[in-house]
Amino acid sequence: MGKKQGYIITTKCLRLRCRHPEWLSETQSFYNQIQKFYYDLFLEHSELREENSQVCLREMERLSIRGRDGKEVPSPLPWEKVPLYFRRAAANAGIAAAKSHLSRLENGYAGKAESFHSAVTYYKGMYRDFESGEITLRIWNGSEWRWMRCRLYGKAFPEGAQLMSPSVVLDQKYEMLHVPVKEIVQDASTAKERIAEGRNVCGIHFTNGDAFAVASVMNCEGKELAVRYFKGGKEYTHRCSKVLEKIDKSRKSRGENAGGRVNQKYWMHLKHLGEQYAHQVSLDIVTFCKEQDVSVIAFPKYDEEYRRHVLKGAGNFGTLHLSTRIRVYLTYKAWKEGILVLDVNAKEMHRICAVCGSEITQQDKQSKRFVCEKGRQGDTYLNVARNVAKRCMEQFRKKAGKEKNVSASKI
Repeated sequence: MGKKQGYIITTKCLRLRCRHPEWLSETQSFYNQIQKFYYDLFLEHSELREENSQVCLREMERLSIRGRDGKEVPSPLPWEKVPLYFRRAAANAGIAAAKSHLSRLENGYAGKAESFHSAVTYYKGMYRDFESGEITLRIWNGSEWRWMRCRLYGKAFPEGAQLMSPSVVLDQKYEMLHVPVKEIVQDASTAKERIAEGRNVCGIHFTNGDAFAVASVMNCEGKELAVRYFKGGKEYTHRCSKVLEKIDKSRKSRGENAGGRVNQKYWMHLKHLGEQYAHQVSLDIVTFCKEQDVSVIAFPKYDEEYRRHVLKGAGNFGTLHLSTRIRVYLTYKAWKEGILVLDVNAKEMHRICAVCGSEITQQDKQSKRFVCEKGRQGDTYLNVARNVAKRCMEQFRKKAGKEKNVSASKI
């Protein structure tokens, strides 16, 4: 039998150019008005909040749209000749926003939305001739509905991928088209199945030095096949410090007037630096794991309070602080390649030597070196990465063994 297949949905961002960008703004304004109408209507019928999206949409239409019998409805939509799929996209956006508002209300956050600035999602019927280089959108120019051809600029879509409903995003420097792309993942087997089949596991631990992370690849017998340090941390922190110096200099020169959006370009630079390095490091890790035929990537899972304390000590622009973003990017990039990413309990990992299993007696916080009871020395970060890989295999072997015992007892 072949491996189980799965899928992944990622969003591709393309620059959009057209003759009348102001019509895109008119369309979004109209879309947001309809969204607000259904947002308010749903809040009047909050008993529907536990229903699924399809049921909610059907009920909203029953309350606002006349049927074939022509009977009056309780809350008629105040606009005529709104395309069906345009209205449904706006209604779904309004329902989602209303459900989110009700959830926040339960947690003590009040504040009902007065207006929306949501991107327009184009369902089928509202666009056509969609290819890598162009798309034709149905737009509202303020007085009538028209078809408008737009050019697209960006990377080509993956071959064989399914393109889902795109959205026009106008709150950036350029008009953009965001396209959810659904791709098939050839291997969607579970971690338990992968470990049972004896596939390679990569343990990863994030550091706060020049290396963003260290990885240890092990086979099913616990033999280490490869080690890799993913460096660039010093370069990242240096570049961040240069930008922070500019922000500090600007504040000193402007005094009280340095607030607001004055230094926005510098803060955006810091944000983009973080994204750049997080994407690069996560890609390097996935590439390395593919080369080593890794099937499972495992991370140590720490107590939330301890994790928060460590990140605070590392600083907002330290190497370790970028670990959260790297972890997020790595998850979907690895899954796209059929590699599973998961967490394992980190308890006692820093106290046990991964090679000999003895207790660690000395640790140098500066050099990040350790000495165990048997006199063996090693790198603290690498030791944790090795323990992560070993514990991952042990954990899922135990689960598989328990299930076998349960099945045998039933027989």
